Parts: sequence; C-alpha cells; structure tokens
Amino acid sequence: MPKIKIDAIKIEQPIGEFFFGKMTARELMTISYSDVRRLENEERGVEKYLGIQRPLKKDRVKDISSYISTIDATFPNSIILAINEEHITWEDGELIVSYNKNHLGNIAKILDGQHRLAGFGEDNYTYLDFEGNEKEFELLVTIFVKADMSVQAKIFSMVNQNQTKVNKSLVYDLESLAETRSPWKTGHSIAVYLNSNKKSPFFRRIKRLGVKSQSNEPEPLTQAAFVENLVKLISPNAQEDRNIIMGKDKGFLGFKSKSLPYMDTESLHKFIFRKSFSDDKDEVILKVVFEYFNAIERIWPISWDKTNKESVLNKTVGLIAMFRLLGYILQLGLKNDDITLDLKMPEGYLENRLRSLDVSEEYFDNFDAISKSSSKIFKELSDKLV
Repeated sequence: MPKIKIDAIKIEQPIGEFFFGKMTARELMTISYSDVRRLENEERGVEKYLGIQRPLKKDRVKDISSYISTIDATFPNSIILAINEEHITWEDGELIVSYNKNHLGNIAKILDGQHRLAGFGEDNYTYLDFEGNEKEFELLVTIFVKADMSVQAKIFSMVNQNQTKVNKSLVYDLESLAETRSPWKTGHSIAVYLNSNKKSPFFRRIKRLGVKSQSNEPEPLTQAAFVENLVKLISPNAQEDRNIIMGKDKGFLGFKSKSLPYMDTESLHKFIFRKSFSDDKDEVILKVVFEYFNAIERIWPISWDKTNKESVLNKTVGLIAMFRLLGYILQLGLKNDDITLDLKMPEGYLENRLRSLDVSEEYFDNFDAISKSSSKIFKELSDKLV
C-alpha cells in the first residue's frame, strides 16, 4: 500500500486537533480530490453544503502556474486539507498517509488553496536551485482529520470571509523595493516621476494606491492603469523578463546563458519600448512618454484638464486609448523610417502626428467612460493616421 510520510507537528486549538507539516506538490496533487484539477463548473462538497459555488478560475490558475516557474516563487501560507481518519497514522512526530491506487485523487479534500495547487503540473513540480540542482517544490499543509462536513464548512468560511483582494496599484508600488529591473519596475518609476514633476502632464494625477476618491473630487488615474498600459509597449511577458534578469543578477547557473526573449525585429517593432528597456535606457522611454502626453495637453488642454467631467481623455478610458495610439504612431514611424529603434525622431514629431488627426476638444465628450470606449477612440484616431 503506497504511503506518504509527512514531517508534521500536532496542533491543539478549540476546534480540536490538526496537523501542520510539509509535502511536495507532486504528492499533494496525487492524493487530492480530482475536482481540484477540473477548471470549470465544479461545485465542491463543502461549498454545496454552504449553498455557494466557487469554481476554479482558469485565468487565475494560469497566472499562478506562471508564477510558480519564477526563480523566487514562494507559497508561505499553508494549503488546508481534510483527510479521513482511515488514511492517517500518527507515529513519533511523523504523519503517514496510506492509500491504495483506487483512492488516488480521492483522499485529501482541499478546503483552501485549490488555485495554488491547480497551478502545478509536470512542468513545474520541480525547480532548479542556485547550483542548478533539481528539487521538488514543497508546500506547507494544514491537515484536519475526522472533520465532518459542518466542521469543514466552518473552517472554509473562517478562512475565506476576510480575504481582501490586493490592490494592483499597491503591487506596482512595491516594485520600487525590488532590486531587480523589470518592466513593472520601469513602469512604476516612470509613473512616480511623472506624478511628482511639476512640469509633467501627469503632475499629481496618478494615484499611488488606486482607492476611489470622494464623489465630489476629480477621479485620478490609478498607478495600476498607467503601469499596465505602459508595460504593454515593453513586453508580452513581464514576468518572464523579470525572472531572467533576476536569475542573471543572482548568478543562477541555469540563467547564465539566457537572454531576454522577443528581441527579433518583428517583436521590437511590436513592443516599441522593448529595445530601450533591454538596453537599460528607461530615460528614453520616459522622454517619449513625457513628450507625447505633453503634446496631448497642449493640443487638447480643456479635455485634458482633470476637472473636466465631460471628457474621457483625462480618464482611464482616454489613457488606455492614447497609450495604444502612441504605440501605433511609433510603429508607423519605424515602418516609414521616420524614427529608429533607439526612438530617435525629429523634434516635434509626436506632436505633429497628433495634430494631423484634426480632432476637436468636443470629440472626447462624445464617449461614455466605459472600457469599450477606449477601443473605439483608438480605432477612430488610428484610422486617421497615414
């Protein structure tokens, strides 16, 4: 009969006894309920008992899977399990999970952590350490034994009731603490500079921690919106870039010969700031963004005014559309040999291209501040460029 031995300690609390230990992701996936691996339309027992439904989200699982492959991935919080007593033996500080092959995928019920576990697979059960040795990814687990459905439901409710989604602007703000370069850190640094520079078109307009303002105040742009849309012009995979740069900076053997991907001509044209980022010339990116939005402020000062409630140019909708338009203008410039990959261009080039659109201030009053408006604005303006 197969067995999994877990280094564990016994914990006693008012709810009863439970165990805290570690096991590999591969081991846990082997014994976890099969519904952990179904990504859609699945209602787990404890959720059915509570009358709620929380199926796994494909996008979240995909993001976690990508994160697991980074060189500094960590899950310091435990995955909470419920395992029937028949499978458990506790001997001298060692928890033994016994099962037969007919029980595979039907032993450990996941009460919390299903998305983390679902992010694992054959391609990321292991990782390479600093010296290039392959090691199994270990996970902390909290195991409840003899927990009936009511107890499981209580644990599930307690764990999930106070969870707060992390503000994306805070995530990007924390990039400033990172020693390693990344597209996110570049975006954050540029956002902070533009928000603090009195001559900047974004002076005091980018809210560092994207919390909604009072209803009577002009709604600022969030740092998350700014960074995300700038990063789209730098990289198709910011996490991969960060991983490679960090691996090389820290001297990991597996990264010694690696270089940034997407450096072919087609990619450099598509992600217009990529070469400058690769060359560690964030100041070039800053200069272009500064001049471009300065031109926007000069051409449409009323629409750009942050107190204008009718215009969408000064809102997230406009920001997204104009960042997309910036990428398109620069791509056309490369195609027509007006600019270089180093982003050298004639003086006033960006402003001249914007003025050629021949768009009035009132144009930006004709849209609702909803996401699809940004695509419509971009399409209408980009169609005017030749």
